[in-house]
Amino acid sequence: MNWLSNFFKPRQDNFVRLLIEQSEWTVQGLEALLTYMRNVDENSANTVRQCEKEADEVRRILIDELNRTFVTPLDREDIFALSRAIDDILDYGYSTLDEMMVLHVTPTPTCSGWPR
Repeated sequence: MNWLSNFFKPRQDNFVRLLIEQSEWTVQGLEALLTYMRNVDENSANTVRQCEKEADEVRRILIDELNRTFVTPLDREDIFALSRAIDDILDYGYSTLDEMMVLHVTPTPTCSGWPR
C-alpha cells in the first residue's frame, strides 16, 4: 500500500523547485542577452542558446511531473501556465537574438538598456 500513498502524496517541493530552476535559467539567459546587446560577442549568444535549451528541458521535466502526479499543491493549470509564461520570456529573448544574427542587425544603445 506504500505505492498508493506515494501516488496521492503532493509533490510540492518538486514543482516549486522546477519553477525556480526554470526561472533561474531564464534570468541567466536574459542577462547573457543584455551582455550581447552591449558587447556583441559570440560567447554571450551561445550562453543565451544554452540557457534556452536548459530551461526547455526543465519545463519538459515539470510537465512530465504534472502528468504523473494526481494531487498538486497548486492548481495544475496554474502551474502549467506559470511555466509556459516563464518559457515564453526566454523564447522571446532567444528569437530576438536569432533574428538579429540572421538579419545582421547590430544592437543600438537603446537595446542595451539606458542610461548606461
